Amino acid sequence: MGSGLFLLDLTVAAGEPGTAESTEAIARYADEMLAVGNTAEAVDWYSRIIEDGAPELGPQAALQIGVALADDDSEASQAVLRYAAEHGTGQVAELAARNLQVMADHGIAVRTAPATREEVVGRAALGRGRLWAAANDLRGAIEAFDFAAGSPVADVAAEALALWGSALLMGGDQDAAVEVLNRAMASGHRRFGAMAAVDLAMILVNRGEHDRASRLLRQARDGDLAGTMAAVNLGVMLARHLGDLDAGITALRTAARDQVPLIAAGGLFNLATLVEENGDRAGAEQAYRDAADLRQPMFSGKAAINLALLLSRRLDAEGERAAYRLAAEVGDPDDQAQARKMLLLLGGLV
Repeated sequence: MGSGLFLLDLTVAAGEPGTAESTEAIARYADEMLAVGNTAEAVDWYSRIIEDGAPELGPQAALQIGVALADDDSEASQAVLRYAAEHGTGQVAELAARNLQVMADHGIAVRTAPATREEVVGRAALGRGRLWAAANDLRGAIEAFDFAAGSPVADVAAEALALWGSALLMGGDQDAAVEVLNRAMASGHRRFGAMAAVDLAMILVNRGEHDRASRLLRQARDGDLAGTMAAVNLGVMLARHLGDLDAGITALRTAARDQVPLIAAGGLFNLATLVEENGDRAGAEQAYRDAADLRQPMFSGKAAINLALLLSRRLDAEGERAAYRLAAEVGDPDDQAQARKMLLLLGGLV
C-alpha cells in the first residue's frame, strides 16, 4: 500500500453488533483481504457494506477504505473518511477525524464538504479501479470504472468515464474506448473531459485523423488539467505527433509547475527530452535535474540516467557518477539496475 501515509489503524472495540449476520461476514472477509494485501478486493467488499446502508458497520467500512486508499487515491480517501467522521460514532468517528488531521499535517488540503453514501460508493470504485490498473489487472479496473460511471454524482461519473476509456485503450479495445471517451467529453467536465480528449486524440492520430485530433487537443488545452496526467500527454502529443513544438513545450512547462510531484516530474522529463533533441542541452540538463530531484520512480530514475549521459558528453565524470547514484536510489527497478551496471563500469560506488 505504498509508503503508508496513515499510521493509525482501526481496532474498533467489541460491542453489540447492529447489522445482519451476513454483513458482519462480509466485513470479516474484507478485513482478511486487507490483512493479506488484497487491498482492491477489500475495498470492493467494504463498499458493499456502505452501499447497503449498514448503520454501524457502514462508517466502520468507510474508515477502513479511507486508510486503505490513503497512498493511492487521496480524493477518495478524504471523501470516505469524511463520511466515517460524520456518520460514525465513538472510536470510528474519532479515528476518521484524526486521520483527516494527519492528511492536513502532511500538507494536503483537507475536504470539509459532507460526503454522501452515493459519492463514497462511487469513489471507492474509482479507488479500487486505480489499484487494479496499477497491478495490471485491466479487467478488474474496467469493471470498477464501469460501475463508477453509473454514479449519480456528476464528478465521480465523469472521472470514471475518462478512466474507463483509458483502461479500454490500454487493453486494446479502441472501438469501445472511443465510445466511452466520447461520453466523458460529452459530460462537459473541464478536467476529465480534457483527459478523455487527449486519449481520444491518441486514437485519432493512430487512425490518421490528424485534423480532428488537433482540434480535440486544442480544446483540451483550455480545460482544467490540474491533478491529471493530461497536461503531460497533451504536450507530448502536440510536439511529437502534431508537429507543434512550441505548443508542446508550453504545455509541458505548465505540467512541470503542477503541485502533484508525479505530474511535475512527467512534465519535466518530457520537456527535457524535447529541448535536448532541439539543441538546448543546458535547458535539458536543468529539467532532468529538477525531474530527478522530485524522486518519482516513474520519471526521476530515467531523468537521472539521461542527465548522466549528458554529463558524460561534456566529460564531467564525477557528475555522471552522481547522477547514476541518484538513479539507483530513486528510479524504478529497471532504471536502478541500469544505473548500478553503469556505476560498476565506471568504478563508482553502488
